[in-house]
Amino acid sequence: MNEKFPYGYDVDTYIDKAFEQMKEDFPWATRDMIAEQQYLGIAKVGGDYQYVRYYSMSDGMLSPRPMNVDSQEFIRRLASGHERALEHANPVKNYINVPASCRCRGDWFLEIYRIQKHEKGGYSAYVQAGNRSAGGSRTFFIPVSYLKLPWEEFLDKYLDLVSPGPFYVGRDDLEKAEGLKEFLGY
Repeated sequence: MNEKFPYGYDVDTYIDKAFEQMKEDFPWATRDMIAEQQYLGIAKVGGDYQYVRYYSMSDGMLSPRPMNVDSQEFIRRLASGHERALEHANPVKNYINVPASCRCRGDWFLEIYRIQKHEKGGYSAYVQAGNRSAGGSRTFFIPVSYLKLPWEEFLDKYLDLVSPGPFYVGRDDLEKAEGLKEFLGY
């Protein structure tokens, strides 16, 4: 073992560390959300161990490509990107719509902006926008640690997570949303 690989060369140890981090903010998460969905690993490349991302080749083989990261960034990457799995593991039980002061930009319209409460705990923001021929939606899980902050600090962190720029729901909209503070437990 060396400084670059403080937990050795077994990727399962790093997955365990990533899962510990994930559980802090998403208590309903399960370890298999990380283990089964990652194309990240540790492999010898050119005679040296490297953190790698595996790419699927046309023949079905996986090819490791080195990542220029340290152990903490590798663990962070293992723990991130599981929004869909988190969402499916914890269905919505209630929500509150947040009115927006500006609902369009060009030909794109904000169709839905709501804060959701989930069955197994936790909250998320759901945003849906589109135009006459295209659209999309996204769910942003709100880390549990954010909800332990005072309201003003929560808003700061939340707006970093769900930036008001593309969605046009800003601090004023959140502060004016009737019942939102109570819904979030403030």
